[in-house]
Amino acid sequence: MLMTEFKPNRYEVDLDRVAHYNQDLKIKTLAELIHNSATRYTDRPFLGEKVDGAYRWMTYGEFEVEMLRVRALFKKYGIEKGDRIAIIANNSVPFALAAYAAYGLGAVIVPMYEVQAKSDWQFIFGDATPKLAIVKNDAIRCQIEMLETPGLEHIFVIAPQSAKSFLDEARQLEPLDAADDVATEDDLCDIIYTSGTTGRPHGVELTHKNVAHDIVISAWMFDYCCEDRVLSFLPWAHGFGKTVDFGLFPALGAAVGLAESTKTIAQNLTEVRPTVLCAVPKIFNGIYEKLHIKLEGKRAMRALFARAQRIMHEARTRKLRRLERLEYKLMDKLVGSKIRDVFGGCIKFCVSGGASLSPEIATFFEDFGIRVFEGYGMTEHSPVISINYNADKIGSVGVPLPTVKVEIEPIDAEDAEQNASGIGEIVISSDCIMRGYHNDDEGTRSVIDEQGRLHTGDTGYIDDDGYIYIMGRIKEQYKLANGKFVVPSAIETRICASPDIDFAILYGAGMPYNVVLLRPSSDFIAKVVAANRLGDIATDARAEHPAMRAAVAKVLESATQGLRGYENPQKFAVILDDWSIANGILTPALKIKRREVEKRYADLIQSLYNND
Repeated sequence: MLMTEFKPNRYEVDLDRVAHYNQDLKIKTLAELIHNSATRYTDRPFLGEKVDGAYRWMTYGEFEVEMLRVRALFKKYGIEKGDRIAIIANNSVPFALAAYAAYGLGAVIVPMYEVQAKSDWQFIFGDATPKLAIVKNDAIRCQIEMLETPGLEHIFVIAPQSAKSFLDEARQLEPLDAADDVATEDDLCDIIYTSGTTGRPHGVELTHKNVAHDIVISAWMFDYCCEDRVLSFLPWAHGFGKTVDFGLFPALGAAVGLAESTKTIAQNLTEVRPTVLCAVPKIFNGIYEKLHIKLEGKRAMRALFARAQRIMHEARTRKLRRLERLEYKLMDKLVGSKIRDVFGGCIKFCVSGGASLSPEIATFFEDFGIRVFEGYGMTEHSPVISINYNADKIGSVGVPLPTVKVEIEPIDAEDAEQNASGIGEIVISSDCIMRGYHNDDEGTRSVIDEQGRLHTGDTGYIDDDGYIYIMGRIKEQYKLANGKFVVPSAIETRICASPDIDFAILYGAGMPYNVVLLRPSSDFIAKVVAANRLGDIATDARAEHPAMRAAVAKVLESATQGLRGYENPQKFAVILDDWSIANGILTPALKIKRREVEKRYADLIQSLYNND
């Protein structure tokens, strides 16, 4: 290669190509989506599941035949247009078969998580009143049978211990004709219940038109194609995974490998070898953390790593000189290629959504040739709103998808400082906006105005180039006693960029300064405990031990450098309790329930101010 032809080893978006790519994709309903793909990509692999230690793939043609038998089974059991079908299962072939079978009958899918509070299941069954439930195993079936489930007539089990599964029964039937589906673009396809981080879950009603249009305009943004492979671990009970892994990639004939669990993602990446990866920041944070843990105590490796990142960062910010190009190629081979191998070695780019990705972590992966395009969306918008593939705009969630209009409206007319900065509420106009919240007209009116625009509840601004920047949630932001505005999520994201901190929750509304609750990572806790011989003392004592507090204080000081004085937390508390879905702190989408934290740690939060 001539030196003048040198290019960094990274995927580049061809803007001219993207402007015309996938423009022929036409979808009105999700039933039409899967039929078109089965016709066009009949013999190509669609869904892959790991069986007996290896991935086995079902083709698009095989999937459609099996799906049409499930559709016949549903019809046999009286499922009609408008009926709701609840699914409580992780991503799986039976989940996909059931959902796409239901869509053709005009039925509505109500997806839930296997790991979810019974109280959430009870609320959703009472609110959505499904006629049929499909659950992963006998244990979940028993739990559902103990709930009040008005209107529920049948429960199908995906993997029963003794009896036949509903798929076994379906295979005895003749498949229906795909051309006989009755769904229209204005029919509901999904009712997806939000996580409920600050209150009760909302059932988001999405029509076929909402979801299909979001799939189509998302496809216009990248050169996705039938040659792509994706590892699917984003839950299909969540809007992001439901539209992207479950809808967008099948629409384009791509292969979708199903991760065994969140604990096996690293191994499954090397087995599926995806070309595209869609994930939440927690996944990228975890990979970043593990890479840095491997470097601890290895001075030579740390030096090589730092040198590699320096030259690879330079390569994407300026033109390299001749000797620097040689160094780049060496560092790319020794270090960059090894990091890309963690993702399977074939990755073109990643898409991050669901929460803010730390600029530090985004920059790290960009430097080593792993493009991470941050996106923005919400379930109420089916969900994708914008995407950023400009490496010069790290920290932005990008530009709106085609046909999506984004406006910024003032939050508080009296807040001159905020309004002068161009910060306000993000308001959306598009065909992807939900029909409304199920059984909640008041809640619908609170977010969809008379013009049909969606008020997201997010604060942000749009720069001169049209790129959107998210500041935080309106409901979460507050003012200190001195009148200064604080957006806690931005500060929390910054703190959690440290591989040593799993969760950070900032408080300070009406108070003289901010305080923060910090939950260190398990690896960090183990390291401090071992180094200071804290293994024999109780958890509460460990959290207050001077060695633990000193170690956490050092991490916090480093993570908050550059914050404005009033933003900086003046005091902190270390939390060593487990924060999980099981104990009610995290939602199934792994978001923190702020109200639950405030309630559980109210005395601890107050104690941080008591000695003033």
